[in-house]
Amino acid sequence: MENSNQQNLDLIAQMIKTAHRRFYDDSPYYILWGFAIFFASLLQFILIRNESNNNGIGWAIFIPAAIIGQLIILARQKKKEQVKTHVESVLVYMWIAFGISLFIIIFFSQKLGMATYPVILCLYAFSTFVSGGAFKIKAFLFGSICCWILAIVGFFVDFQIQLLLLAAGVLVAFIIPGIILRSSEKAA
Repeated sequence: MENSNQQNLDLIAQMIKTAHRRFYDDSPYYILWGFAIFFASLLQFILIRNESNNNGIGWAIFIPAAIIGQLIILARQKKKEQVKTHVESVLVYMWIAFGISLFIIIFFSQKLGMATYPVILCLYAFSTFVSGGAFKIKAFLFGSICCWILAIVGFFVDFQIQLLLLAAGVLVAFIIPGIILRSSEKAA
């Protein structure tokens, strides 16, 4: 009986390790999307400061590039795909819900006006908090708390400063945790 209990515990530990490994495999997504949003935000900030009429060009360049990059990563990962754990399945649905919510917020940004980027920062915080909490990854938890703070600040500043807050938000919630994940993956 004791041997059977130990085998069950070993199986559970192996499943948790496998789920962690897959989460580490997702680090390129955080880095990719983090840098795309980071550069698009900073470019728009710079172009607004220089009074350019095409100040949204960064979004038209970096977001499609990130979509193409994500499709390439997805295609590579499909070849290695294994059975998903329950936690992984829940996180997939959470990220799908994040994407749909983000699309709705961006599509109706005219209605939200100055609140658009603070609301987006709240979405970033929510999604990285759940992901970080699911796998107990402190970098994501820290990044999500920073995003909530930046969102609160964002409600009180003008649009140009919100662009900088958005860049800072993806830096602490996506880029840095993604790089930490990537480096811990290589060390493992």
